[in-house]
Amino acid sequence: MQYYLKARFQFNKNQFADLMMISGIGATLTQLFLMPILVPAVGEEKLLTTGLFVSCINIFVYSIAWSSWVPYALAGFSVLGVLVRPTITSIASKQVGPNEQGMVQGCLSGITSVANIISPLIFSPLTALFLSEDAPFNFPGFSLMCLGLILMTAFFLSLMIRVAPPIVGDKVSSNRYTDTLV
Repeated sequence: MQYYLKARFQFNKNQFADLMMISGIGATLTQLFLMPILVPAVGEEKLLTTGLFVSCINIFVYSIAWSSWVPYALAGFSVLGVLVRPTITSIASKQVGPNEQGMVQGCLSGITSVANIISPLIFSPLTALFLSEDAPFNFPGFSLMCLGLILMTAFFLSLMIRVAPPIVGDKVSSNRYTDTLV
């Protein structure tokens, strides 16, 4: 995103800092005040779906940004996208017993780490290609559009999540591999 904004709108470190501050404050306020209200009211599955949908729309608009003020406006609207990670963590933690919490959270962190390694390897060259003179067609935000399509896929997959009763108490997993890890 920063590479795109720097190449497309000549953003500098101060503008990146402004965007991060707007997003950070919005994310903090959303998680502190809005999430505790929304989770009991609509449920985690709906919050996940909403967060993915807002993120998808946000990235689509970034990809067609026509002026340097658009990222600032989008930074304010991106606060619901912050709900994705906590809701995924919460949904996953309720589906396993107390003896498997570390394994589930470790798996989620591992998936995030792999994605954080792979995504720049894919999207940085794609962004560079479409910002260059050698682009196959004139669409500087094409890499962001591809990211938006991936988020749209995640959004549609989130629509298929069904609420399952959480595992409570000291129920021990029937997974024979869990016992060796604990």
